[in-house]
Amino acid sequence: MKLKDFRKKMVKSIFSTAEAQLVAFQNNPELTNLQLHQWKKQGELIQLKRGIYMFPNANSSAAQIANALYAPCYISLEYALSFYGILPEAAFVYTLVTPKGTRQFVTPLGTFSYHKIKREAFTGFDGKTLMAEPEKALVDYFYLRGSSFKTTEAFWEESRLDAEGLDFQKIIQYAGLFGSKKLITLLTHFQAYAKTHSNHSGR
Repeated sequence: MKLKDFRKKMVKSIFSTAEAQLVAFQNNPELTNLQLHQWKKQGELIQLKRGIYMFPNANSSAAQIANALYAPCYISLEYALSFYGILPEAAFVYTLVTPKGTRQFVTPLGTFSYHKIKREAFTGFDGKTLMAEPEKALVDYFYLRGSSFKTTEAFWEESRLDAEGLDFQKIIQYAGLFGSKKLITLLTHFQAYAKTHSNHSGR
């Protein structure tokens, strides 16, 4: 099958080898794999991981790519906190959470790092963009990174977390899904710090 014919028939911008085989059904699987490999070498396809490809000029979002790599998932932690301005530093890795195992995929379009959380806590995100709510991103961050956190004013000052505009009632509700007393304690201390310190980031 010629590439132009394949592109006409393949309605998805991101697809699996199995889906490509359905489109090129007249080919045997070995020939389909060979064609995909050749198109990749020619720059006509991007291989995201073994068995997953996308067209290079596709207008696919990071969420679509992330979901194709390892589903279910949503964008959270440093990437989401940077997106909302809660963390001032730019995030150069797509950080996500999943109820499945921790994984990382290095692709031509960026690194996607997935971190496991409880299935009961897999909520608090937009179903279309897969972006966590700011409150949920913060809770996920505290849960997964909190082992090195300290409940001191000096630590919170150094963390540069901007709590302006956050709903702490929602934060505590989300934290309850994890069943962790330490998480509640950390967030309660951070809330007390945030109440007495004004961090303005322009969010």
